[in-house]
Amino acid sequence: MSQTGKPVVIPPELPGILKQFTKDAIRTQPEDLLEWATLYFSALVQGQTLPVNRTPDKVVTPNTMDLTSEVLTTMHKKLHKNGTVSKKEVSKLWRSLGLADDLLRHIMTVGCFGDELDWIKFFALGCSYLGGAPVIVVTSCKPPDACVTFETFHFLYSYLAAVDREVSQAQIDRTITYLEAQAKARDGMVKVSDFVNSRKVRLG
Repeated sequence: MSQTGKPVVIPPELPGILKQFTKDAIRTQPEDLLEWATLYFSALVQGQTLPVNRTPDKVVTPNTMDLTSEVLTTMHKKLHKNGTVSKKEVSKLWRSLGLADDLLRHIMTVGCFGDELDWIKFFALGCSYLGGAPVIVVTSCKPPDACVTFETFHFLYSYLAAVDREVSQAQIDRTITYLEAQAKARDGMVKVSDFVNSRKVRLG
């Protein structure tokens, strides 16, 4: 009985949820349990991929979880307002989410980041690692057709193309020109549908 005199009803699914959460927390070994738990249950409610290290149950290997769009979105929400962030701040959040150290080093090396870094550039490289465009994660529209302002897309695409070094300037110019025209027709927004499965534009 509760203090109000009303019987306490325990949802029948609660024990199973808590048991699985405990197993996943032990398996993943996040440095910041509360931060990870917030991400875990948010993903569970939304039906998204859980931030869990998928190594065998008997092998505890901290900081080996792969990067996902859900995790990257969580990082972006926490860090994008600052613009410039410290390498130490990014590393702390990265490890608190149980992400792999070697991937962090790889992104830092590719981006040639120092002690202070432009968060949006780090974020763009993270999206590139996932095989998707940043517009899919930083969105001002409702799914499934995510979108961002043309200015934001222009900056991110130009930066990633420069890092990649395999996209010709002519290709970049064609893409930017086409998407700018598309954006002008819809209040300056670029949509995923403008370039995904489109024969008129190719990003890379």
